[in-house]
Amino acid sequence: MAGLVSGVVGGAIAAIFGSSRFQVSGPAAAFITVIAGIIASHGLPVLMAATLCAGFIVIGISVLKLGRLMEFMPHPIIVGFTTGIGLLILIGQIPVALGVAAEGDDAIAKLIDTVRDIHTVSIQEVVIVGVSFVSALAWGRTRFKKWVPAPLVALGVGLGTAELAVWQGFPVATVGAAYNVSIDGLGFSADFLQTILSNPSAVLLSALTLGLLIAVESLLAAKALDSLTDSSHDPNRELFGLGLANAAVPFLGGLPVSGVIVRGSTNVMSGATNKSAALMHAIFLGIFVAALASVVARLPMAALAAVLFMTAMRLIEVGEIRRIHLMGATEGRLAILTAVLTVLVDLTVSVPVGLALTLLLVLRRMLAHGSIAVRERHGVQVADPGTQLTFLTSPRIRPQIDAALDDESKPVQALDLSRVSAMDATGLSMVAEVIDRHPHLDVWVASAEKTPALQSAGVPEDRIHILGNKLVRLRDVLATIQAADPTELAAVSAKAR
Repeated sequence: MAGLVSGVVGGAIAAIFGSSRFQVSGPAAAFITVIAGIIASHGLPVLMAATLCAGFIVIGISVLKLGRLMEFMPHPIIVGFTTGIGLLILIGQIPVALGVAAEGDDAIAKLIDTVRDIHTVSIQEVVIVGVSFVSALAWGRTRFKKWVPAPLVALGVGLGTAELAVWQGFPVATVGAAYNVSIDGLGFSADFLQTILSNPSAVLLSALTLGLLIAVESLLAAKALDSLTDSSHDPNRELFGLGLANAAVPFLGGLPVSGVIVRGSTNVMSGATNKSAALMHAIFLGIFVAALASVVARLPMAALAAVLFMTAMRLIEVGEIRRIHLMGATEGRLAILTAVLTVLVDLTVSVPVGLALTLLLVLRRMLAHGSIAVRERHGVQVADPGTQLTFLTSPRIRPQIDAALDDESKPVQALDLSRVSAMDATGLSMVAEVIDRHPHLDVWVASAEKTPALQSAGVPEDRIHILGNKLVRLRDVLATIQAADPTELAAVSAKAR
């Protein structure tokens, strides 16, 4: 019941107030461990209160415009995450497809148990999966797929096959046998609010954990859906909708609501084009549970497995990982590592580890970046340090600058900083020290923006030159701005030429 409330009420609110055209929100499997831990340690009322507070935290993240940070998520990490989720779906549905009653705490453990009990395979379950899967693939090649989605065809064919099997006396695992498809016990309650005051530390700590998980998983899913559909969304608005959803569902006994890549990709596979599909998902889920519970209960689990196999095929991006590997072998390995960690652990480990390794890779490249090029420009020899003058590159660049200045065969007369895009206090101090040691050396910059920082570091004003279309002294620029005499302006202009 708690999951249905999240899917219907939370899914509808997130669809109405969110931004993604393809995101479908509801309870997330990735939260099971966290939710179970909160209930085991503090009880169900603390989970309800934490879900409410998590909703406010997600709304706060949205109001502070922090959702845009997801735009900096590296592409290999997103591809690895979606591939890992696809592999988890594939692995998790193998026991269902084979009709093996596997046991275990996660998908890998259940797969191992399935291999151990492979002799218990149910032929009728395999037939239902095969017929449903093939019929969906065949239907997807017809022109009628625009009106009737392939997953719906798979469920219909699977239901018919299952009914035939049952009529012949073969047992079939159904949704009703595995889950309680009923709205009995549904009602409004605010009793959990008192736990915010009675156990504030547990509530707030749990809320912070849930809030961050909701934000990260939802934005990752939305970003991955953007990649699958060549679309875009407003991450802050998406978080606002999810925050409202999580603030509402606890009053009906619902679980935390998050955007889920599995539902979203199934939505895309079914032909969705806008947000109305997610809203209709919530509405029809409510109708099916309220009015067609008996039909839903008779759906074979094997047919659902066929639909999820199709979803997994869409999420597992082997070709994209291969393309990333061709662009850069290290990035390709990062995508694979993220996928493996998503399968073996979960996204709370895979994504942070992937990000940390990406940052280390960038740092290593920045440390390796930085070399001096001595060349002739505007009739003089200049030393060009490249685009970065920071604490990361200065130790590598400084000896090269000294060596270039000591080379009498090519006397360097200027330090050309016109291409420098990043310069921190360490880089500025290094430039000032070099200029102080070499009285004949000038500094060239692309614009006047960097001159205040150079002057603050100790570079004399008369040794800073602005390199635009022409080489101009900073002092002459200031004189031009302050000059009121047109004759003087013309003289300064002639000097610049």
